[in-house]
Amino acid sequence: MGRVFRGLWTAGRRPWLVLAAIALILSPSLLDLTEVDTATAGFAHTRDAVIGLIGIFITARIVDTLGKRRSDARDKERFQGISTIAFRGLSQTVNDVGRMLLAPAVGADLYSAGIPGFGAAEHAANLAILRSCGIEPQLASTSGFWDHIDDARLATDLDRLCSDREFVGLMLRVTSAARRRLQQSMAEWAPVMITVPAANDELGPGWVLADQLVLLAESWRALAIELDDAPASRPVEAVGRVQGHYVETIQQYRAWLDTLQKHAHLPTRGFVTPRPVQQSASGHTASLEHA
Repeated sequence: MGRVFRGLWTAGRRPWLVLAAIALILSPSLLDLTEVDTATAGFAHTRDAVIGLIGIFITARIVDTLGKRRSDARDKERFQGISTIAFRGLSQTVNDVGRMLLAPAVGADLYSAGIPGFGAAEHAANLAILRSCGIEPQLASTSGFWDHIDDARLATDLDRLCSDREFVGLMLRVTSAARRRLQQSMAEWAPVMITVPAANDELGPGWVLADQLVLLAESWRALAIELDDAPASRPVEAVGRVQGHYVETIQQYRAWLDTLQKHAHLPTRGFVTPRPVQQSASGHTASLEHA
């Protein structure tokens, strides 16, 4: 009964429907009056048919309103259920992907962070590359926090690291692995999420990030080729292209992660978030900033 009254209340937000309902309710009494009965005696059957049609129409509208409300409630319930599982799974994957891209440049230890597929030996090799370029890691090996990254320094360090063939090869492998990890996770959750329009809408930024990872990987590949062909010269154009794609990829990662976190309802965040754009020492724009 409560649903019926709620449906009537929702229907009542449309004045014409309210007036029609009132007319339908009062019409029997009105038509029972002698004057009205006499006046309509010549087409009583038509009168009754019209009243019946009006009743069917209004009833159908009320039932439709009730059905839509119930459908919306079911969608909301399903969306909340998906946010608990799918959004948490996706946010974890996206966070891993972003950390995979950041770790080689800031010296973070993915093995200590508990990210699958990384070992202590890989971290040691990464630190050796950084120090061979005169760069000290931004994050200590024991740090589990990623909100202290100095993005202006990151842009400057990346500019220097782009001349190191070993680092470029490492980033090509890492970026390719990150892209596969993201696409696999999205492919696993997509069949579930597309059943709820509100959840399906949130997959859009994921495909944008996946495409951006493809561009970043190809820019690393092109830079590696140029470094192999002319190791003594700095390929300025290729380096600029890598830096541009790297900045854009990190922006996409942070933006989508922030959206996923809102739906995942995790008790803690601990993730990097955007902050204003700064300029690197080489003159390239670096919008890798956190709050």
